Amino acid sequence: MTKTTIFLLTGLLSFSPVAAQLQKNVTLVSHLPYTAELNDIWGYTDSLGNEYALVGLTNGVSIVDISTPSQPVEAQFVPGPISPWRDLQTFDHYAYISNETGSGILIIDLSGLPNNVVYKDTTIGAIATAHNVWVSDNGFLYVIGYNKSGGFKVFDLNGDPWNPVYLGDYQFHYVHDLYSRQNTVYASELSFGLTLIDMSNPALPQVIANHDYPRAFTHNSWLNDNGNVCFTTDEVAAAYLTAWEVNDPSDIRFLDRIRSSVNQGRAAPHNVHVLNDYLVTSYYADGLNIVDASRPENLVEVGYYDTSPKTSGLFEGAWGAYPFLSSGLVLIADIEEGLFVLQPQYRRGCYLEGKVTDAQTTAPVSNVGIEGFPDSLEEFSLTTGDYAIGVADSGAYTVIFSKYGYESDTFPVVLDNGQLTVLDVALTPLPRTPLKIKILDSQTLQPVAGTQVQAIAPDNAAVFDYLTGFNGQITDNRFVINTYDFIIGKWGYITQDTSIMITPGNDSLVVFLTPGYYDDFALDFEWEVEGTAERGIWERGEPIGTYREDSSIYNPEYDLPDDIGPQAYLTGNAGGAPFGDDVDNGYTFLISPPINLSAYSEPVLQYHWWFLNWSLNGSNPDGPGNDFLTVSVTDGLDTVELRRYTGPFDTTWNAEVSIPFVNVINRNLPVRFLFYTQDLEPGNQDAVEAAIDGFRIVEASSVGLENPDFADVSLNVYPVPAQDFVEIDYQLPAGNLQWEINLVNIKGQKLICQPIENPSGKLRMEFSLPGGIYFLTVENDGKTVFSRKILIRR
Repeated sequence: MTKTTIFLLTGLLSFSPVAAQLQKNVTLVSHLPYTAELNDIWGYTDSLGNEYALVGLTNGVSIVDISTPSQPVEAQFVPGPISPWRDLQTFDHYAYISNETGSGILIIDLSGLPNNVVYKDTTIGAIATAHNVWVSDNGFLYVIGYNKSGGFKVFDLNGDPWNPVYLGDYQFHYVHDLYSRQNTVYASELSFGLTLIDMSNPALPQVIANHDYPRAFTHNSWLNDNGNVCFTTDEVAAAYLTAWEVNDPSDIRFLDRIRSSVNQGRAAPHNVHVLNDYLVTSYYADGLNIVDASRPENLVEVGYYDTSPKTSGLFEGAWGAYPFLSSGLVLIADIEEGLFVLQPQYRRGCYLEGKVTDAQTTAPVSNVGIEGFPDSLEEFSLTTGDYAIGVADSGAYTVIFSKYGYESDTFPVVLDNGQLTVLDVALTPLPRTPLKIKILDSQTLQPVAGTQVQAIAPDNAAVFDYLTGFNGQITDNRFVINTYDFIIGKWGYITQDTSIMITPGNDSLVVFLTPGYYDDFALDFEWEVEGTAERGIWERGEPIGTYREDSSIYNPEYDLPDDIGPQAYLTGNAGGAPFGDDVDNGYTFLISPPINLSAYSEPVLQYHWWFLNWSLNGSNPDGPGNDFLTVSVTDGLDTVELRRYTGPFDTTWNAEVSIPFVNVINRNLPVRFLFYTQDLEPGNQDAVEAAIDGFRIVEASSVGLENPDFADVSLNVYPVPAQDFVEIDYQLPAGNLQWEINLVNIKGQKLICQPIENPSGKLRMEFSLPGGIYFLTVENDGKTVFSRKILIRR
């Protein structure tokens, strides 16, 4: 294959300089743009010492000769199935490449470079697709995330690298990526965290330990040189690169974590590698990031090079970094911008560590903010009072220690590269005054035990949380004289907020709570979350906006303007691009606590919501997706769908009109409400995001409902479960209305549509369908007003 043909296949552009980028201790050697988008990258050195970049593209693999680093030249191009995902590794003079479209594993014999290469596709081990590949130090090829749902399969390369020999597999969880050393695999299992697996016998992998952690979406991992610390990345916007001590697998301990400073920590870390105790990491939107990890309990950012004009999105910017060339060059594959050849200047950080205590009691003081270093994000002391911070540049600094309730203190320090400076700090507490709060039921005047009380200092400088005892009271002697906002509530009561200036003469507060059901999520009333989604699960938090490339909004970055507190419940909350933390590969349920309806005559449901349902390249490219958000009620025996939203863009807060529900459930039983959304297509095909706020139960009379929302719809269905047919006795409101009764599958697709002419009657639906859950829905003028679940058995 000639180079002329290669250029035509890849659409490769000629070398051109790029505009000056944000950088520190890293310089640009050369840049090679492509017309195709890039994915992962690896390096290769031939028997003569010539270095090459193996660049994954959406349409194949570009092999770039960088023996003259300032003038990279594509030596060969190997075409492949169109795939956004490729991963590349080498063994001897062979390269192994995965993709997620088909054709199995691509094997390239690199021994003929630069003049030619020989390659083949092979479906070893019945593997059609894979997300990643890994070649271990003992010559095993791991094919990871195979066929889009598998764990990994292992093959021996030692005998014949051109024809790998199958050894065994691991299928306990889906594995996204892995690192191995001396027969131990460190598997990145996304929401299941980091799993250690003994591969001494590849035919029988043994799980050693699993380490899950909050907001885990473990994307990749790498060991330090000593093998006692494992570093992980979470592929979520604003996530951390984290250090874990793994000496004792039964007690994996957190050491430290760090974010890239380039875009104030908003970008997502993608792939971390370790070279001489430096973490060389590719960041979406931020490019190359280098961290000194020689003191893993004090990670210090010492270099970066921003390859991308992007600022915070996922799946944009740098995909991979390769730092292991003997020349010391680092190769970066930027999805949109192309191949970068960079020269880092590795330097150790300047370390400042110590302990913060109370000057009066000598007790440790946690959560003390530590500021004063350019490029460094604010650090905080631990629960032990210990802190560890560092900077890339030596010199004189002024360090500020501050925490609400203490006098801030400032210290001059002189820091040197590779040197530890110890500074212990004792903060002086401000004068305190006691506060007593009592919570009573407004109707019975009895104490309300278990009430949540949240005190918020001015400017949100501090937040204190309490729970009332059996006497409905709390007492705390730690309040600094000031004005505080209080949020007070309990499930089954209406949440209240109030403010009080706390002084020695004004040190008590009595609050009367009114029974009822209202939740704006300012307090955590322990709604339950269930589901199978890998990420984008329901969570309570202050909404972080998601935006299109033109900066227009997908989802709002605020909750309801006039409710208490800034929180809502939403599916994922990393912000940035809409595909960053949306619902992926499964479903997620948000379930309310139980509700007792005995005090209501005609209860109706109200809430606010938004929903995004947009397809990137799935069943309907650049159009509405096929996902949905449903709202249902259950009495523990029956579950009835009340609303179904299909989008595509309802991405501002919408007020749902009152929904009656008592005619479809047993009001003598406690009821719960379920908010359900899902991602039907695997991979990052659709953007699916939802949020709920301002949940309440009110009387129909209080909102002026007459004949509220077709509450007298009735369906009697038999037999239950069904096989080949159902008989339906129905009762619908009279009037000139357009009615339909439909049979709908769990994807929301109508399978049978039956127009209804009479307000009451009987109909028979016959079908030949697979066993499973289906729904009978009643529509009026195209709007679903009633839904009943049925089960078909085979």
